[in-house]
Amino acid sequence: MNIDHVIENFHTFNNFARNKINGGINRIAFSQPERLAALKFSMLCQKAGLDVYFDFFGNVIARREGKYPNLKPIVLGSHIDTVKDGGQYDGLLGVLGALEVVEYLNEHHIETDHPIIIIAFACEESTRFNEATLGSKYLTGKMTKNDMKSIQDNDGNVLYDIVAPLAQDMNGKTALFERNKIKAFLELHIEQGPILENNKKDIGIVTDIAAPHRFKLQIQGVTSHSGSTPMPMRRDALTTAAEIILKIESIGKTYHAQGIVTTVGYAQVYPNTMNAIPGEVTLLIDIRGKKQDIRERVVSEIKEQIELTVEARNLSHQLIDLGHDEPRSLNQQMANITEQSCINQNFTYRYMYSGAGHDAMNFAPICPTSMIFIPCKNGVSHSPEESVTPSQIEKGIQVMIDTTIELSKLDTTLV
Repeated sequence: MNIDHVIENFHTFNNFARNKINGGINRIAFSQPERLAALKFSMLCQKAGLDVYFDFFGNVIARREGKYPNLKPIVLGSHIDTVKDGGQYDGLLGVLGALEVVEYLNEHHIETDHPIIIIAFACEESTRFNEATLGSKYLTGKMTKNDMKSIQDNDGNVLYDIVAPLAQDMNGKTALFERNKIKAFLELHIEQGPILENNKKDIGIVTDIAAPHRFKLQIQGVTSHSGSTPMPMRRDALTTAAEIILKIESIGKTYHAQGIVTTVGYAQVYPNTMNAIPGEVTLLIDIRGKKQDIRERVVSEIKEQIELTVEARNLSHQLIDLGHDEPRSLNQQMANITEQSCINQNFTYRYMYSGAGHDAMNFAPICPTSMIFIPCKNGVSHSPEESVTPSQIEKGIQVMIDTTIELSKLDTTLV
């Protein structure tokens, strides 16, 4: 493996969209830097001898033929987009790692029995459309072209109208993957949490992926003068929102041992001036869990607390469901293969679940699916402070290489 070449690729992609002030990366979905990165990745795949095309949604798909072209492919990949001022490794690790797997096979003249497909997914982050993993949802049939017409970004732009002019569908190839048409899907990713680092483990083998249920809450109070409105007569949307935020946090803590986390990560206040009582507040609420029944119980409790709070304060509200994904369990046979790689390489490892959603969750219903994690410094991600070392990257890619080679053998069967 050429780790120096991998690190050089990281620098190339991240320099497309680096915030020169804080170092954050801004490859927002379908922005110019993100599309430039997609084009660059397609060129690197072509250089590696792969058959490359873009699908309708802008996912980059590259195929390395196997000894038996009619066998089901092994699919590797992750995403290239970021959150606003995000980190350098989130998503990109799995994309460049997949490319390095192919480079390794080429360098060592390894012909796999099964074909290998690598994918750079578009729009995995929910930053722009408040819904995550859209590229892999399209590829796996969970989101249709017609569905795109009802999805809007934060500025009211319709997803279909953004995608359609960029669509290529090169050579008329279909990119949609169907159930039982893929042998396995494997994704390499940074953990985005502190568990591996705190436990001094090199590799995380993911057993389950938690999934979000998201809402937009709009609270309507009355905007009035901060000096002229007596305290008992105020209908303050912001203090109401503050109370709701704390209740959401408290419910999350109550259910934390059952794999639940609750977050209010966005607030918009109107008129947002010092001398006016806020009359309108919009919150975005993110509720995640690895067990769907428990997560939906938490959703019900949060809805109830929102109702009670706005009613007690004599305000009105609107709660808009932004959609939800299903938590997924991953394939144990694939995990066993990764575990054996760790043993052979003398890497420390642990089994764990992912609190963050990933593209892998959309493949789990249609084929055997697994994920490999590497640690990140202090567990920080979605931030300019996101950091991993070349050694950690090298270990993650090595395990991915070993796992892929084993998966791509004709006599490796999965259920």
